[in-house]
Amino acid sequence: MSVGEELDLDFTRPPKRPPTPPSAEQVASARKEASTGGPELAKSGVYIAQARIGAGKVPPRSGDRHLIFVVEDDRDMANLVAEVLATEGFLTRAARNKNEINIEFNRPPMPDLILLDVTLPDADGFQILERIRGNPRIAKIPVIMLTGKSEEADIARGLTLGADGYVTKPFRATGLAAAVRAVLGLD
Repeated sequence: MSVGEELDLDFTRPPKRPPTPPSAEQVASARKEASTGGPELAKSGVYIAQARIGAGKVPPRSGDRHLIFVVEDDRDMANLVAEVLATEGFLTRAARNKNEINIEFNRPPMPDLILLDVTLPDADGFQILERIRGNPRIAKIPVIMLTGKSEEADIARGLTLGADGYVTKPFRATGLAAAVRAVLGLD
């Protein structure tokens, strides 16, 4: 990135550059992974993209507790997720739409992990994930899709776009907590 180049963290506007489409190899790999991950997701409600885990433990960006950014339009669901994560010792911030996503991404500290719903009132979570992965400032933040969409095609799309995990709703609190810990390298 050149000096003075603006980092586009405004999710309410279209991207300045069209996203780079995934390679044929990435798509094939994600489809293969989704076909094996689908049964695990159906059985437990949680699938962690093991191929993406391996960089070791993700240290908290500020303090001694990890900050999880929950992007969920249903207030009750967001509160439930926050409660589950709080019992595990995590801090949370939440957003319900693109405007709130902007506010949260543009205030410090950056999150250590993002839980991202697919169906939002004014956005598609897959498109948000694509924008996250295309932005050098936030591209490396782990993302777990937290959604009711559990078809193999949905899983493949999330993995192709760079999701680190997939949790279906309704979820088991233990499964969600385990997924977050695994992606952060805490287990």
